[in-house]
Amino acid sequence: MQRDGKDCDCRRASLYLVPVETTAPPAGPRQRPVLLLTTWSVLLVASAAIAPWAQSALGVPYDVVSLVMFAPALACAIVLIRPAWLGSWWPRATARRVLGAASIAGLAVLAFAGCLMLVSGRTPTWPPSDLVVPVGVFLGLQTIGVLCEEVGWRGLVQRAGERFARPSVVSAVAGFLFGSTHLGYWSLGPLPVLVFAVTATLMSLTITSIFIGSLWQRMIPAVIVHLGVNFSVLGLAQQDEPLATTSAALAAAAVMLALVVGLKGAFRQLSPHRTHA
Repeated sequence: MQRDGKDCDCRRASLYLVPVETTAPPAGPRQRPVLLLTTWSVLLVASAAIAPWAQSALGVPYDVVSLVMFAPALACAIVLIRPAWLGSWWPRATARRVLGAASIAGLAVLAFAGCLMLVSGRTPTWPPSDLVVPVGVFLGLQTIGVLCEEVGWRGLVQRAGERFARPSVVSAVAGFLFGSTHLGYWSLGPLPVLVFAVTATLMSLTITSIFIGSLWQRMIPAVIVHLGVNFSVLGLAQQDEPLATTSAALAAAAVMLALVVGLKGAFRQLSPHRTHA
């Protein structure tokens, strides 16, 4: 039996392992997405400015974790104070769909690492030989740091931005800003910073093409991709080499996004055959 068009569309969308892009509902009367993003940005700058002082005061080596990674999540405190400015988060998805998104995230990381190995002609070295803490501590701190970055950029910024722009547009802008504000690369000159910003944009688009469900469900594939990219660069970079600012990393990020887009298209082609009773 043929279902009506609306029911078929909903059924088809529910079968994708990667989400269908839809714009969030317009901002309600109590929602203030622009004010929210402005306040978040101010708090982000303030937290990032304090981070180097805290890093020195606590004696935390930058090779272990950079405390500035926690700034995006700390800036999200504005949502706790003014939750109405954001409105609702994304709805939950089934565990099966989140598992599918996490699996695709893993494939994306493998594509990035494989391409970076091929272009650079190197094999990864892991764990880093100069670690001053146990590997487990290093992995835990890096995971928390990446989660904090993702909660801010692919969480609050993405959701608030979707109130007035398409998700892919928000993701691209957020990714570029995320990359271009890595001040540690500014001393290398404008071209490496631009390359890194575009690489970060491609990573952001990869993540938002994959993730699905509630905020914390979306953080699973987001952290997998982000952490995988970071560790791939770390494992293949030579001593003090800014590999993330090179054309090799940019090419790897492009391949990663292309893989996800290709998988997304394949699922869309297959799912209509499963929408009839």
